[in-house]
Amino acid sequence: MAGLTIPDAPIEQWLAELKPYQRQTLEKFLASDDAEAVAEKWLTTIGSANIASFGGQITDPKPFWDRFKAECHKFICDDGAYSDEKKAILAEVPISKAMLISAMSSAIGTTLGTAGTLIAPAATLLLFTVGRMGLNAYCAKG
Repeated sequence: MAGLTIPDAPIEQWLAELKPYQRQTLEKFLASDDAEAVAEKWLTTIGSANIASFGGQITDPKPFWDRFKAECHKFICDDGAYSDEKKAILAEVPISKAMLISAMSSAIGTTLGTAGTLIAPAATLLLFTVGRMGLNAYCAKG
């Protein structure tokens, strides 16, 4: 979408937009992995192997990560997708990192049927990655 920009800012600036407990966890993960790997870890970690997940079944979280990434790509690269949310973002001047994180997390969370606050850390890391890579390069990557 014309006008939607993702700032190339240091990871510390992106993480500063999150709750302290989210930021601290991500900082520990980022000590040994890149941002996209940490985002995947955030969304696919199901807790202790000794505890059954909700409903008593142990399910593969990988499809959720794949759906999340696909929706992020649509949000960032597809002008027709999430157009109302992107119009709201573009109405804000200047567009803050917090606004991008919140709008993207909320919109994608609604689509995936989960709370935006759950996916906000992963969205933050993906937005950081896009900012570093550049919007055109990310969208061309597919």
